[in-house]
Amino acid sequence: MSVIYGILAMVWSGYVVQPQWFDNGPYDFVQQHETLAECQIATHGTDDICAGEKPSDRYTLSSKKDIPTTSSELKFVDCDYWAGCYIQE
Repeated sequence: MSVIYGILAMVWSGYVVQPQWFDNGPYDFVQQHETLAECQIATHGTDDICAGEKPSDRYTLSSKKDIPTTSSELKFVDCDYWAGCYIQE
């Protein structure tokens, strides 16, 4: 049981020390600001986001990862499924 607690403690402390290691979202860490207000001023007019109150981390949308997009609009059609179906034109 102590081995399980030791592994959980190592993973938790790794997350506390370096949370970027566990981040696999479409945003990448850019820089850290002292307060949330400073971060919001720095990100004004961009698509960047701020996370945290004090200190506040600034993240930007990653250009490395593919973001799925549709090539055309989806059209709703009736089908056997209770919620309906969509086709792509």
